[in-house]
Amino acid sequence: MTKKILVLPGDGIGPEVTYSAVSVMKQAAKGKIEIFYGDIGQSAFVKTSEYLPADTIDLATDADAIIAGGVIENPSSRAGQNPIRVLKKQLNLYSVVRKFFPLCKEIGIPGVDLLLITGNPDTLLSIQETESLDGVNSHRFLSAVSCKRLFQKTARLSSTMNRKKITCTHRMCMFPSLDRMFVEYFYKELAGSEFLIEDMEVEVAASELVKNPPSMDVIVSTDIYGTVLAGVAAGMVGGSYLTPVGSIGDNSGLFEPMHGPNPTLAKEGTVNPTSAILSAAMAFDNMGMPMEAEKIRKAVRHVYSNGTITPDVGGKATTKEFTNSVISALEKMYEG
Repeated sequence: MTKKILVLPGDGIGPEVTYSAVSVMKQAAKGKIEIFYGDIGQSAFVKTSEYLPADTIDLATDADAIIAGGVIENPSSRAGQNPIRVLKKQLNLYSVVRKFFPLCKEIGIPGVDLLLITGNPDTLLSIQETESLDGVNSHRFLSAVSCKRLFQKTARLSSTMNRKKITCTHRMCMFPSLDRMFVEYFYKELAGSEFLIEDMEVEVAASELVKNPPSMDVIVSTDIYGTVLAGVAAGMVGGSYLTPVGSIGDNSGLFEPMHGPNPTLAKEGTVNPTSAILSAAMAFDNMGMPMEAEKIRKAVRHVYSNGTITPDVGGKATTKEFTNSVISALEKMYEG
């Protein structure tokens, strides 16, 4: 059955990197996908006076996967009104999945092979801040139902990807009630599972990840800690432009580069589309197309090993040249 892919190019460098991702997906899938386009962000506002048009929501609801490029946030709106965040919440994409692995021996630290799973901050953990003359008060609410759902998803993804160990990170020393509940549900949901399970203070986990990368297989955490760990892990494999991200629910997912829209780099023709392309591979994984996903990852690794890479990672290739090299590598796979 043909899979429906909604592409939301968004703002800044979003159109460039999503174009690369879609071009690679078409080559890898060979007629198994149907591509639709929608508007989001400032580019949508120019056309419709809305940052998240109703037509885009309808298309997203019907899609098997969404490829997004990032949006430039309206500085006058609150962070929660980021249209991609709003869309994720409406689609109930409650888990955020990131994969970290070096693409070649010249870039990154050997031994990193990490799956990092966090809760969507708009569905797992809500934070309300109120200002007063004396300061700012912050109230945090952690959903027990969302905790259970996150750990169940973690177990399913870890099993599918043949992972062996899951580490739950927290700051129980600082938040003895909230983080203790998170850890307790972790053990309730994964006790007796096929995995070796452990919990660890987040700063200890970060240290272990840097000192001994193979010791960390899967990490599950709330978004607050997970975002920091993601930054550490991204630095260990070459940066956010090499790291895929997927926000996944029960029936669909939205896949996007880890980096933002970065409008200052738009239309220069040298932006690195690797994160968007690898996120597209994650979309194939989530749609039950693991062969297509692995072909993309192999093609990207091949191109990195051959040195046809963009300036941010030490090469001279343009965005188009890099993308064409990945497509060429895929073509040779099919010929072989």
